[in-house]
Amino acid sequence: MNKIKYFIIATAILLANSAIANTVQLDAVVIKVVPIYSEVQVNTPIRTCKIVDVPIYGKQGTGSTGDVLGGAIIGGILGNQVGGGSGKDAATILGAILGADIANKKGGKNVIVGYKQVEQCELRNNITTKPGPVTYKVTVKMPNMGSRQNTRREVYTFTSETKYSINEKVFVSVDYSITNVYR
Repeated sequence: MNKIKYFIIATAILLANSAIANTVQLDAVVIKVVPIYSEVQVNTPIRTCKIVDVPIYGKQGTGSTGDVLGGAIIGGILGNQVGGGSGKDAATILGAILGADIANKKGGKNVIVGYKQVEQCELRNNITTKPGPVTYKVTVKMPNMGSRQNTRREVYTFTSETKYSINEKVFVSVDYSITNVYR
């Protein structure tokens, strides 16, 4: 019983509010629909790859005689500092040999000795314009209301995200005090 009582009170309040604001809810007929297009920029990353030849470097030739001789002398001096007795002689000879070898390998020129193929990729942004969301400018014709016909316009226009068809019935609220359509 209480639910019915609350429903009757809520309905009475809504009707009273509608009467006070001069608002009427009507079924209008759609007479014109004009799409309003917009555009959106879309960023699409594009990855492009290609195979390229990358040089491989190596040493060609040997060090000069002076570099090898200098390396042997420095290696011999350093080897002489290590060990004692007959071990000192062996360390001096080994130091001289290692110094000469390092100087010989360090010498020469860096040259390309070959190539290897490597895939190189880059990411590029491709910006395109695509149709965006469409809204519609909808024009409706109001039904004949008799005595109130002189107090309002017969045709109203509003913007909607819904696409209506011509001759479709649309439920609208009309406020006669400011003559606007509310959806």
